Amino acid sequence: MSNESCEKKNITIKDVASEAGVAVSTASMAFNNKPSISPKTREVVLKAAEDLGYHPTAAAQALVDGQSNNIGLLVPTKIENVFFSTGFFNKLISGMNRAAKQTGNMLSLQIVDSQKEIPELITKAKRTKNLSGSIITHPRVDMNYLDTVEEYDYPVVFLGNPLRDFPFVDNDNTAVAKLATNHLIDHGHRRIVFLGGPDNLTASRTRKEGYLQALKESDIDLDPDLIWEAEHSEQDAYSTVLENAPRVDFSAICISVEVQMGGVQRALRVLGLDIPDNVALITIGDSHLAEYMEPHMTAVDLHTEELGYWATKKLNQLIHGEDVCRKKIIGADLIVRRSSGCNEQGGGFRKREID
Repeated sequence: MSNESCEKKNITIKDVASEAGVAVSTASMAFNNKPSISPKTREVVLKAAEDLGYHPTAAAQALVDGQSNNIGLLVPTKIENVFFSTGFFNKLISGMNRAAKQTGNMLSLQIVDSQKEIPELITKAKRTKNLSGSIITHPRVDMNYLDTVEEYDYPVVFLGNPLRDFPFVDNDNTAVAKLATNHLIDHGHRRIVFLGGPDNLTASRTRKEGYLQALKESDIDLDPDLIWEAEHSEQDAYSTVLENAPRVDFSAICISVEVQMGGVQRALRVLGLDIPDNVALITIGDSHLAEYMEPHMTAVDLHTEELGYWATKKLNQLIHGEDVCRKKIIGADLIVRRSSGCNEQGGGFRKREID
């Protein structure tokens, strides 16, 4: 039996260019179907590739314009938070994947525990050309790595408002939290807890602002003891509610992030509080879990798949030098279920509230 297939040389784009009698950059442009390459030259290059058994890779295509077909989803948070937030990330990546297929890109996931790792990742991406750009989640008030982004002119789109002049896709988080809080106010609640996320996240601050606006517009006095803060994890939400709930009187909780809702429900049950008879709940962010919890959870649907889709489309435009608007705001729906004290109808009903 011949060993020819095992010993066959690894064919590269340089071999194809040599066989076709053109420069490597010309061969790469032919594979990318660039308009500057004549049909005759492209035919010669493709024939040489066929004869040699060569198939172009993302790395080979990057030779022509210094960029690969890979784009990154950079998540600066603890890895356990990502896996507890599977509903959010499933929708986000689904939307990103849909856009990536349309634009001919591939996705790479990068999870970092600390923002200190981000400058190194960006530097590596520019040096190796393994990524053409990144979508970065969880923007914070303090992001020192933005200087590195600017220094390397690295294409970045944020999922959330970075509070600096970078393109981003987001919901109107102030309006979203205001909508959620007003739903509880409309049900007669005046002692409403706001369970926020870490205060250094821009979304946490803007959602808290929406809660405060709703109270003010309804002439409800603010009680600072009703503002609680927890990490984006079920366990920390559970601990926070257990610690704070016995200290204050309240009749409802506005949960700022969907990953916290399981911990809130669990803690209230431990404390012997019924949902919604003793405490009404609403969460910002919808998931399959919200629909199947008992009682089913009233939620604000942030259309996370659309966030991922438009972030990827915007990043692709940025990579290719197209003009992009700095921000794109995605609408939100209120999905009314039983946890907020509403009479549930067939699993809940949807109200379009924020365009």
